[in-house]
Amino acid sequence: MADDHADAALTVETQTITGADGGCCQITHVRAQAANARAPVVLVPGMFTGRRFWLSDKQIGLAAYLARRGYPGVIVQRRGLSDSPASAGRAGLIEHVKYDLPAVQRHLQAQDPRPAFWIGHSFGGVMSALACARYLEAEAVAGLVLFASQFEVGKRMLDWPANRLTRGLARLLGYFPARAAGLGPENEPTAAMMDATHWVETGRRQDYLRATLAGVTQPVLALSGAADRVDPSAGCERFIGHFSSTDTQFERAGISHGYSVDFDHPGIVVSKPAQAEIWPRVADWLDTHTSSSQA
Repeated sequence: MADDHADAALTVETQTITGADGGCCQITHVRAQAANARAPVVLVPGMFTGRRFWLSDKQIGLAAYLARRGYPGVIVQRRGLSDSPASAGRAGLIEHVKYDLPAVQRHLQAQDPRPAFWIGHSFGGVMSALACARYLEAEAVAGLVLFASQFEVGKRMLDWPANRLTRGLARLLGYFPARAAGLGPENEPTAAMMDATHWVETGRRQDYLRATLAGVTQPVLALSGAADRVDPSAGCERFIGHFSSTDTQFERAGISHGYSVDFDHPGIVVSKPAQAEIWPRVADWLDTHTSSSQA
């Protein structure tokens, strides 16, 4: 499908959503005025970043591209980030999966009853998959698009024993200094780092995360960067292997697989080559998995 609305004006609106535990997260609606609305998409950023990963202040990003292709977006901003709303609840990844993402789904369903596609990058994809497997209404999930998402390979600073240093630093400062460490634009709440290190350490040694992921039955497109050293392709392919989905596609985005570059961890979404090659690939997959009743 060609992008017939590349210059369509965008409407961007933010709202605060309250989860069942009383905690709050922020969502950003992204709509293109000239596009015929198809199924909505929910975009979940990973750690050390926020809503601007999907939509910059200049309105550039995958959310804008998909909106102009007909897929209105909802970007989810986790609790405890620099411009997140004040929240009384714990600002952990567990709360995001258990309370925030289901609240976002309920909000979206009240506005548009069509099943939504969920799109996540890095740990945003892990959280999306876990929520889909256990906490979201399954019939309201049209499919998952995962970028560089996994927990079983690499991530040395989140695994034992190095994660003791990570946890200690977060506890000492009251947050994890991702900006100072050059890991991304957003420092992380201590609770988020506790959950991330717990998932990586115990998820590799116990079966509970893998067993939970077996609850994913929806169609899945998973893309990993051939040059990604943060979340290597081997882990990303293993991650979707835990799903029960019968419609899964895995792509290692690199030169040897027909792409112009070997994509790295952020570049698989936020780079000029991604705009030209990855974004259209995702939109085409959404097109093929959107039923005629949703079009």
